[in-house]
Amino acid sequence: MTPDDKPYVSEPLQPLKARYPTKIYYLSRVFNNTTNSYKFFWFLGLLNLIKNGAGKIIDFNDILREMVLAAWYPVCFYRLSLGRQDKLQHVVAEIKAASGLPSRASLKDIRSSLESMTGIQSKLDYFARYVPSRFLVPWFAKEIRNIQVPGARTREIECRAAQARYTSSAPIYIIEGNSKEKRVRFDESWHAFIYENLGVVEAFARHHLSLYLQARNPNVPGIVNKLQIPVGRQLTFARKFWLKIRAEFAERSIPYLFRDIYADVCLDDAFSIDHFLPWSFVAHDQLWNLTPVDKATNSKKGDSLPDLDLYLPRLIELHREAIMTMKSRPKLLEEYLDCFREDVSGLLSLSKDDFARRYREVILPQAQIAINQGFEAGWTF
Repeated sequence: MTPDDKPYVSEPLQPLKARYPTKIYYLSRVFNNTTNSYKFFWFLGLLNLIKNGAGKIIDFNDILREMVLAAWYPVCFYRLSLGRQDKLQHVVAEIKAASGLPSRASLKDIRSSLESMTGIQSKLDYFARYVPSRFLVPWFAKEIRNIQVPGARTREIECRAAQARYTSSAPIYIIEGNSKEKRVRFDESWHAFIYENLGVVEAFARHHLSLYLQARNPNVPGIVNKLQIPVGRQLTFARKFWLKIRAEFAERSIPYLFRDIYADVCLDDAFSIDHFLPWSFVAHDQLWNLTPVDKATNSKKGDSLPDLDLYLPRLIELHREAIMTMKSRPKLLEEYLDCFREDVSGLLSLSKDDFARRYREVILPQAQIAINQGFEAGWTF
């Protein structure tokens, strides 16, 4: 194959196309015809090792452990499905159960457990059988087209990769070693290319992983934000918003409306912000899903879904009062406008019953999806 065979170039790689046409041609095709998540996490593992200073020779075992690290948060924290027949998610879940680590454990703690746990390598060896060679298929697609036996395909790919090592179309790496100790040896030019363009190449891998996961988690929000360790939540705007609401309620002589909807107690300035639908499900900090609560309440609720029959009416009532209080400041209501697909006048004109109905139409389908993903439902204070 040559770079002129097909015009397709993966969108995130477009900025590099003119400078590296051959490399971009092959790299754009490494995730073609992907039926499991393995190649995505294999490549992300390689990239992470390079990011952390790995040289041109990397042991399979190191890459396999990085695969687990890359899959940990999508599987354990965000509870995404990697696919019905995907074995990696089951291995990650087994490792989590055996280690006793929380879903939001640090990468350092996860890595330490992987290195100290016994019996883990046998679980990971499954992914070493075919994934490393299958990643190289774009370089030899024509040559192996008629080879159907998996073992024979693997041997042919590894052999051709070694033969092409010093040619102009050298693959990204070759595979060395015996059945017990294998490693990849990066092509020098490819290693330099990845190191110099790591941000773009990583964005390319995550883009295609997010497309893969979205297809297997339809209707789940924020897939693109659920590929890595959770970052700090952006609640500064929400806190300022609710402080304004509290002040306005006090000025209108209705301070009792500023309440913890779960504990049913009035709140002072030291309130926390709770995500009604768990943040690990929605992966955003939109106002319509936030409510002020007591700090103790926030700790108790965690990532559970609240009892919707009991608490959703209270959430709706609080937000309707907040919106009506802020009607003279429409700039603060933009997140509600996006949520309800209304302009300011349309939002403010909704009757109490219509507002409640629209709110339920937003919350209830998402709550059901979260329940289907395994989030605990029916939490009560």
